[in-house]
Amino acid sequence: MTHNWKYIALMAAAFPATAAFAQSGNAGRKAVDLERYEEAKSIYKSQLNNKNEADNAYFALGDIYLRTDKPDSAAYYFNQGISANKKSYINHVGLGKVALHQGDQAKAEQQFEEALKGKGKKDPYVLAMIGEAYVNAPNATEAQINKGIDYLKQSLERDNKNAVANVILGDAYLQLKKGGEAMTNYDRAIQLDEQYATAYLKRGQLYTSSRNYPEAEQAFQRAIEIDPNFAPAYRDLGELYYFAGQYDKALSTFQKYVDLAEDTPETKAKYASFLFLTKNYEQALQTAEQVLQKEPDNTVMNRLRAYSYLELGQPQKALEAIQTYMQKTDPSKLIAQDYEYYGRILGKNDQPAKAIENMEKALQMNDANIELYADLANMYARNNQYDKAIEVYKRKRKNVEPSNADYYYMGNIYMMAGEENATSGNAQKANEFFTQADSTYAQVAKANPDYAYAYLWRARANASQDPETEKGLAKPYYEEFIAKASSEPEKYKKDLIEANSYLGYYYYLKGERDNAVKYWTAVKTLDPSNPQADAALKEIAKAPKKK
Repeated sequence: MTHNWKYIALMAAAFPATAAFAQSGNAGRKAVDLERYEEAKSIYKSQLNNKNEADNAYFALGDIYLRTDKPDSAAYYFNQGISANKKSYINHVGLGKVALHQGDQAKAEQQFEEALKGKGKKDPYVLAMIGEAYVNAPNATEAQINKGIDYLKQSLERDNKNAVANVILGDAYLQLKKGGEAMTNYDRAIQLDEQYATAYLKRGQLYTSSRNYPEAEQAFQRAIEIDPNFAPAYRDLGELYYFAGQYDKALSTFQKYVDLAEDTPETKAKYASFLFLTKNYEQALQTAEQVLQKEPDNTVMNRLRAYSYLELGQPQKALEAIQTYMQKTDPSKLIAQDYEYYGRILGKNDQPAKAIENMEKALQMNDANIELYADLANMYARNNQYDKAIEVYKRKRKNVEPSNADYYYMGNIYMMAGEENATSGNAQKANEFFTQADSTYAQVAKANPDYAYAYLWRARANASQDPETEKGLAKPYYEEFIAKASSEPEKYKKDLIEANSYLGYYYYLKGERDNAVKYWTAVKTLDPSNPQADAALKEIAKAPKKK
């Protein structure tokens, strides 16, 4: 089973988007493709004094800073580009990108209008970069993506040989969930440049998302053949192996990515995220701590630190870490999984009411998180809110039909409610809950007639309605359990002892000595030193036989 939500929460958040394209063959662009951002910055900075290269160098520098989440530095370089060249159309595009990053579309459009004045409106590079700005805007809307597509098409009308523009157009279609159009553009990019590794990378990503793993692996391997140092291909190939459940292979491949990528806090952050995904929680925590030493406010690593403590069974440290993280993080950057983990951590720290509050927030943000419903229901049950616990399972049914596990947990909740009412002396209400438990467990038996435990659970629900064993309500279900389980006595030993003990006691009360001896002897066979069996058999031996 893969954990896609973890991929979204950790991996996607840890990876900056691929930087925008520059001229073909540009050494800076090559470094960016390899995710060697410091190297790319150095190359572009060396071009700032060259009047033929400075304009695009300022833009490329700003773009790198923007895509590594440093908008102030990005704006600085875009403005420097405009100061150096009043007709710098491309750097107005850059300022528009910053505005989109900040959620100010009106300001972005003003900058794009400046970029399209004069020669800018005919420049395929300018047009493509405006298109890319819309496509890669944070939380881009369908309208923004379609705007981006229009500009990219205008760019390709003026330069239909540009492989990179085709890749960006493919990305746009992919965001609109038009996989066919996306693949067409990636293939077009490869037709234009067979050595364009990024186009194969994009093909692999698309095949991965559609779970066509063999084709995805082939695409990533082709990118690596073209450039054995192409770090992103190893990264995505590692993710592919993760999705396929090949965790050892995933980790070794991702390690190759780390070896090739730039040694930066960003790279370590990605590695820490991947370690977490592959359940290497101790290493994930250690790596996250290394990042936090240099970047104490790193959102993803503070998140990962708290998550890892919980997975390592250190709930108190997890609580301290998650509270620090939640307090210092902009609420707009909190994700559903943050509230989910906060809820789980609070639960482990015996704070069920607060745990419920945060789990409910998580489901409000993502009601398709199937795994969370059971945890929330159990938390309500722990807080003696049984009706709400059952209601959670009813909410879950909007997303998926109940599984056998769901029926089991619902039955357990009914049992807990029944036991609480029985303890408080409300026998009628208790029996209502026990009856509901029985009918719920019956759904498991109906779906899986040979599943022994279903009959054991029904037996317990019925035994609870007949605490003195006067009616023998549990008798047929314990008998059915024994019939299903006796072929594997070691596996079911404890529960077989329970079932035979019940039947031995039932027949003892009924005065059916032979049957009572039969079942208590079965208990002795399973557990020769069982004190209840010893006592029962002695008591039966004392009693005179019925004539």
